[in-house]
Amino acid sequence: MKAMTKTAISLAMAIAFSSSAFAAQEANQVEEGSHSPETTVVRSAEVKEVKNEEVKKATTSRKKFSEKIKNNLNAMGEIKGIQELPVDKLMFVEAEKGIYFVTGDGRFVIQGTMQDVWHRKHIDSLDDARDTLRTPLSNMNFDPLEQLPAWRVGNPDIPRQGLVFVDPTSAITQQFLQQVIAEKEKYHFVVALLPLVGGEKAMDRAKRLHCAKDRELALIDLANYTNESTGELRPDCNAEKIMFGAAMTQVFRIEALPHFVREDGLVSKGLPEDLDKWLERQ
Repeated sequence: MKAMTKTAISLAMAIAFSSSAFAAQEANQVEEGSHSPETTVVRSAEVKEVKNEEVKKATTSRKKFSEKIKNNLNAMGEIKGIQELPVDKLMFVEAEKGIYFVTGDGRFVIQGTMQDVWHRKHIDSLDDARDTLRTPLSNMNFDPLEQLPAWRVGNPDIPRQGLVFVDPTSAITQQFLQQVIAEKEKYHFVVALLPLVGGEKAMDRAKRLHCAKDRELALIDLANYTNESTGELRPDCNAEKIMFGAAMTQVFRIEALPHFVREDGLVSKGLPEDLDKWLERQ
């Protein structure tokens, strides 16, 4: 448990202190409208120039914030130990003469400043506190396809709609994947294995699916609970990705599977009753 906690903390710090490349993507987007092609080109050039400047300022600001926090933490020296506190909820309170933080049971009160290293800002107001409820996936500087036992599902030509953690033995996982595969033109998710529900059976199945030589067939097996791909495995397969995925339970506060994280950070603990409405929800 302590090792898993340290892994989660290390991962969170890595996310916090890495450069925010996500902002630079905005500079490559072009506004479209009902103007003539010539007008659109001019407007696009202007927009791109403005966005480039905004992105440059935002990236510089994030780097400064991250470096400041990192330096402050480094000044504390090496970590001597970690002890989890009996805290389930932490509330932000804005009073007439200041702010403070209090646990849900009222036992612990924290006075001072708090930094949100994922959003790279201080929590100084109720609006700041509300912003913490959603963390866009683009803020978390990691690639689930590279770092997790994961597959791209659906239409790669449309923007990714979210990241979904699934147990390879779950019937709900199969229901979700069958829906996405049947209507693959309208969906685009990354699906990552998190074998937590089915015990040892789920862990073994996760390893075999992840290490299957035929990745496309392994995805079909995952969707249909079949084993067509698991007879031939890659000898150089890195099963450590499955353990890395397990550390995500703390990073993403996963309490139930499947666990959906939309691109803007909206979370669904379980398969949404209506997937399309959930994707459109503000």
